[in-house]
Amino acid sequence: MTNADASKLPNFSGKVLSISTMDDESSHDMADPRFEMQADRLFIVGTSPDGSSESNWCAGAKLAVAWDRVTDYYIFDSTDHYASAIAISRRPDVGSGD
Repeated sequence: MTNADASKLPNFSGKVLSISTMDDESSHDMADPRFEMQADRLFIVGTSPDGSSESNWCAGAKLAVAWDRVTDYYIFDSTDHYASAIAISRRPDVGSGD
């Protein structure tokens, strides 16, 4: 990738992303994502944030997702913003239809 190509990529520094990919029903959440070339393929690389899985087994692990597999993503302005969204999603009254 050239510098000109890199300048067209979004800058997600300090953000947390929740990424959906082709043919995958679960999302991939990552903190402080950045772009990186690996084996001639563009990846978005970051760290799995606290709360990114029910058991929190992957918190702090490095995560890489092939950019050409991404279908959509949510951007959270900070880890606090992400943590608030996770807390809301885990409330018993959310999604109950009441």
